[in-house]
Amino acid sequence: MGSVGCLRTPDGGAETVDLATGRALWSSAAPARALLIARGRVFVLEQRPGAPLRLAAYDARSGRLARAYDLAILALPAWASPAEPRNGRQWTLFEASARLSGDILELRYEATRMQASGIQPAGPVDRIQGAARLALATGRIERRPGTGPAPPPLSEPAPPSSGARWVSCHARRPGPGLALAGPPPNVDGAQVVGEQRLAFELSPDTRSVTVHRWSASGRRRETPLRLDHLQATDAVWMTSDRYHVLLRRAHEQAWYDLYSLVSGALVGRLERPADVAVVGPRIYYSTADSDGGLVVVATETGSGRTLWRRTVVVPERELGEPIP
Repeated sequence: MGSVGCLRTPDGGAETVDLATGRALWSSAAPARALLIARGRVFVLEQRPGAPLRLAAYDARSGRLARAYDLAILALPAWASPAEPRNGRQWTLFEASARLSGDILELRYEATRMQASGIQPAGPVDRIQGAARLALATGRIERRPGTGPAPPPLSEPAPPSSGARWVSCHARRPGPGLALAGPPPNVDGAQVVGEQRLAFELSPDTRSVTVHRWSASGRRRETPLRLDHLQATDAVWMTSDRYHVLLRRAHEQAWYDLYSLVSGALVGRLERPADVAVVGPRIYYSTADSDGGLVVVATETGSGRTLWRRTVVVPERELGEPIP
């Protein structure tokens, strides 16, 4: 994130906004997925009517199309679309991500066909995964077997420490986006943050958390960082930027206090966050709205003043009565 960000629109398109004000700059019609903002461009996965899937590169602020790349080579079936089509009690979940290395954009995608049947929980009936490498200068696209190399681990075993009360941490992989809903998965061990390793120790009265820090080689240990929560703590969450941590209040579980992992300072208090990133003087987080939809909120660090909020997903319609 910099001065420009991309939000999902309620109809499934992608909208570029000024991150300071929330003002809309331009949009890409649904279905579209913003993948990456880099080098002054926004890379968007688009499915236009009657045309193959494409990757479009737009100027980040003006929305001028710089170049588009045809992705027909991926040969995805009709159901595996970012439009996430529904057909009765079947529907699609589509995920995609990208990273840029030099002139090469690496794309990963996964489409899962879900089905609800009878009284059984909905489950997958088909899945397609893949990866591709795109040379931006020439437009050459190469499909890759499987889903590409495995991402680096989120954690590794914490070192033995006599009497330390290590606690697990909820964490997602770092990346340029915010997850829209659901808590991060629980991750045991020491968190991997670049060359640094972090382990969290809960005090006996659960009112403070000590952050133990050391280098990946293990040869250099930093002074532990004490976070004085001053109230019972029952969960520790890493933010997507990996430089902040949320401590959940055990007796007010809708509320989380946000601390810097650099200074130990309290920088915000958030209600029911799903995913959080801190960029400069602003906190961005996703959360459920009162009507069951999903919103992205921007607040000011320290004061907590809300700068803007945008609805990104409207409540889903009911699937209807179960099939006996």
